[in-house]
Amino acid sequence: MSSIRTSIATAVAVVALPGAAVAASVLVDHGRGPTYTHDAAYADITTQVHAWTRGETTTVRLMVERLPPGRTFGAHVHTGTCGTDPTTSGGHYQHAGATGPLAEREVWLDVTSDARGRGVATATVPWSFVPGAAGSVVIHALPTDPTTGAAGARLACTSVAFGDHPGH
Repeated sequence: MSSIRTSIATAVAVVALPGAAVAASVLVDHGRGPTYTHDAAYADITTQVHAWTRGETTTVRLMVERLPPGRTFGAHVHTGTCGTDPTTSGGHYQHAGATGPLAEREVWLDVTSDARGRGVATATVPWSFVPGAAGSVVIHALPTDPTTGAAGARLACTSVAFGDHPGH
């Protein structure tokens, strides 16, 4: 996981070179977990969620370890924070100002595990989270259905304070 952490730190670092302009603000949110595991078969997984917003563009990255090898799991940003009841995390966050297909209004992070049970998924959307409106990333049992957005049972949840920055 340390090489993944190093990659993330590199990905979100802003380096000012002489004469180069630096973005006015880069906001970064982090979550480590899972905060709750809803299926005992996944009790050993570990998760990291990193999200950064620059202007009105947001990138979210999910990193998972100790998944069953060679499987794809749906994962989405949800409206609530995690709790012992899987439904506490609410439904999928849908950005009110976004138009088009469901996949463009939500953040889908379907992750496929490699032979060692590790997986990384990244999604970039042309909008930023409404402060207080998104609170977690949920890993589901099945890949995301591209028409409905459904992905089966909730296996694990990691709380993340998306967009909850002063002045954001």
